[in-house]
Amino acid sequence: MRTQVSKWGNSLAVRLPRTVTKEIGLRDGEPVELSLEGKRIVIAPQRRRYRLGDLLRRVNADNIHDAVETGEAVGKEVW
Repeated sequence: MRTQVSKWGNSLAVRLPRTVTKEIGLRDGEPVELSLEGKRIVIAPQRRRYRLGDLLRRVNADNIHDAVETGEAVGKEVW
């Protein structure tokens, strides 16, 4: 895929086509990692970091799943 470098203030910018950003799940305002590999520029979504407490706060009656029956203990598991 080809695109063009454009002036943006005192910098240069590359516009990422919607097809590309949609495929990798990149949204406006999200941070990216920019690196150089030889003479190549690599742009990758920055890994999202989650904290357990933040994730647990998002659980509610509408999105919690039912308990999963796994059967009897087969070793030293404590049920």
